[in-house]
Amino acid sequence: MILDRIILISVNLISALLLIFTVRKDKLREASVIFFFLQTITWSVGLLVVELGLIQYPVREFIKADATSFSFEYFIYPALCVVYNLKFPAGNRWMKAGWIIGFPTVMTIIEVIIERNTKLIDYLNWNSYWSWITLFLTFLISRVYFLWVYRKSGKGYSW
Repeated sequence: MILDRIILISVNLISALLLIFTVRKDKLREASVIFFFLQTITWSVGLLVVELGLIQYPVREFIKADATSFSFEYFIYPALCVVYNLKFPAGNRWMKAGWIIGFPTVMTIIEVIIERNTKLIDYLNWNSYWSWITLFLTFLISRVYFLWVYRKSGKGYSW
């Protein structure tokens, strides 16, 4: 249980450092838009998944207040989505495809390792392919939303 808490704190710290070192000052507005948009999606979907009995988070931050993983749904995943969108590769179609497929794949692999070796997450009626699909879709939805919001900004964001 102590190891689980250390992992949770470490991943939160890594996510914060990732934001600090990858988001430039002139991109703070874009980062905020992505971050808050994804919080809305992940918080809602995360609550639904837990309430349907698909996933359980035995070790979490707010045991009496919420059954989801506050860190993952409200900070870690939105932070990664900021990096996903702001560092999205320009130009090469294959790099873009790798980016689109790579992010959910790496996150799913890490989630499966955490699920098997800790009590941070337990799959009840869930499989890793559902994780990959939901991550893939939420990354794409965030990208579509980001491009829609900044379509006329003249900043050159594109697929």
